[in-house]
Amino acid sequence: MVFRAVLLLAFALSAFPVAAQPDKAVSNWSSASHSEVRLIAGGRGADGAYRVGVEIRMKAGFKTYWRVPGDAGVPPVCDWSGSDNLGSVAIRWPSPKRFTDGGVTTIGYKDRVIFPAIIRAADMAKTVKATLKLDYAVCDNICIPAKADVSLSLPEQSETSQTATLDQFRAQTPRAKEPGKLDDRPALISAAFIPEKGRKAVDVVLGVPPGGAINDAFLEGPEGWLFGTPVVTQVEADKISMRIPIEDRPKNMIGLVPVVLTITGAPISSEIRFEIEAVATKP
Repeated sequence: MVFRAVLLLAFALSAFPVAAQPDKAVSNWSSASHSEVRLIAGGRGADGAYRVGVEIRMKAGFKTYWRVPGDAGVPPVCDWSGSDNLGSVAIRWPSPKRFTDGGVTTIGYKDRVIFPAIIRAADMAKTVKATLKLDYAVCDNICIPAKADVSLSLPEQSETSQTATLDQFRAQTPRAKEPGKLDDRPALISAAFIPEKGRKAVDVVLGVPPGGAINDAFLEGPEGWLFGTPVVTQVEADKISMRIPIEDRPKNMIGLVPVVLTITGAPISSEIRFEIEAVATKP
């Protein structure tokens, strides 16, 4: 009778499945206009830093923006000030794409993106609760402002359920590279300022890695500088020449200008920081 009672109890329990445990590596979704946002955690590294991601998931066909949005839109702005025991945070930007709709060019991501981040604790002996207020925008035919508020207590283990997902987007972030260095990644061979009126531009020559490819190039400058879509002027086996138009620049500004060139391509994208000599525009 006891054995039969145990069997009946086991059968009764099997009829009521145990609720799945919540995944501690993800926050709740924060819903906004045509999109939602959450934090994901990929684990803690041997150096004590936490691998985190800011995930934006959008309705089909919607886009959000890169740190330089292009002709329209606004870049995501992160506010981590509500976090507990947060010492520092560094956001990485996966390689963006260029979109042209109705003559307007924007730069960003479609449908889904995860921005990888490295978070370090203020006190390494204590845990971190990451709290993010995110201002961003999504776009279909028009640009719509959006806000999100998410929070996650970061797990201490080295790997989580989100490690592989986060690693996929970490692999899509351009890697820092010195100008002129030729190796197995897209490279900057040379850059020259073209000051003639009506042709204000920066001419760049990019090195194509063996077996690799170059898809696009994005040039950024200090406040007041705006660069347009590159035009390919020459293609060789191991080089591509491009002219990047200067759409706006501070008046009368000459001398060395710090810029960032992001070259998207294969096997991985490159991010190159250098200075270019800006001269007065010729009549």
